[in-house]
Amino acid sequence: MEGVIGEDAGLMADLRRQVKAVEGEVAGLHARLGISEADYRALFEHAGVGVAHVGLSGEFIDLNSHFCEYLGYAREELLGATFLKVTHPEDADPNLGLFNGQKWGAGGGYRMEKRYVRSNGEIVWADLSVSVLRDADGNPQRFVSIITDISEPKKNEERLKFFLGEMGHRAKNLLSVIQATSRQIARTTKSVPEFLDAFDNRLAGIAAAQNALIRHDYIEVDLAELIESQIAVFVTPGDPRIHVDGPAVLLSPNAARVIGLALHELATNACKYGALSSGNGNIAIEWTVTDEQFAMSWTEQDGPPVTPPTRVGFGRTVMERMVAASLHGAVELRFPADGLVWRLQAPLRSLAS
Repeated sequence: MEGVIGEDAGLMADLRRQVKAVEGEVAGLHARLGISEADYRALFEHAGVGVAHVGLSGEFIDLNSHFCEYLGYAREELLGATFLKVTHPEDADPNLGLFNGQKWGAGGGYRMEKRYVRSNGEIVWADLSVSVLRDADGNPQRFVSIITDISEPKKNEERLKFFLGEMGHRAKNLLSVIQATSRQIARTTKSVPEFLDAFDNRLAGIAAAQNALIRHDYIEVDLAELIESQIAVFVTPGDPRIHVDGPAVLLSPNAARVIGLALHELATNACKYGALSSGNGNIAIEWTVTDEQFAMSWTEQDGPPVTPPTRVGFGRTVMERMVAASLHGAVELRFPADGLVWRLQAPLRSLAS
């Protein structure tokens, strides 16, 4: 026990020495720049970015209020702790490698994008710019870190990546639908002119449906209208295999987008493997609103026997995880032999926000 206490006392004494060294350097800086310590502290505390002074062991020597608030810690909770305490585990080694490279090398600093973990467990992204302060002999004395929050740009970047992936996925699905449509028409027409006439009409319907879907990305839309637009890409309007039932529900652009994505994936799957791949299958799309809760289901019957998938692809990720996360709800996807079943439950308010 005495040894542990002695070690702690030694660490605190070393930290106090480093703080005094920093104070001495700051006092010299004040003299050279002709500013008072009070003015320097005001600049330090009220900077629009996080600022941290870090010792040679990676411990925080001084931090401004902006950085503490950014991470959700009191200043006293971070002083003496190393930057690894608040660094995301996946970014710890890269950050430590750059830190040690500057400490033992001759560079003037480094810069990286990294993730911090706030006191509540939330992960935030930052642009970290680090300068190394050295003495006259080139020996490192401490590091000065400038931390800029880039969480929102990172979220936008992830959204862009997702939607670019979705665009490519949709284009591939659309080609599959056109291919399946041509085969269906070929089975029911008796001549090339008859086939071309039917095929041209079907392509025009698909194009009109795609235009309607684009409009839904920017305006509020009735759920029944959204379903009609999505299904129109795959079957002719009024197809008796499709049963739609539910009360009037107005969707925000975001809710329309995510539910529309799920409907598109479900209809694509039905067209390629499920109820819409044969003339006998049927689909029931139903929804209810009770006690501020929204429930929606897609149920297939009388199609080919269903075989559960062996892997989770992009489409299934959209149907399950993305819809549930975006609408703060729960999604169930089952594969009974007589037909796929998809169910969504979410707070009604999530459809309008």
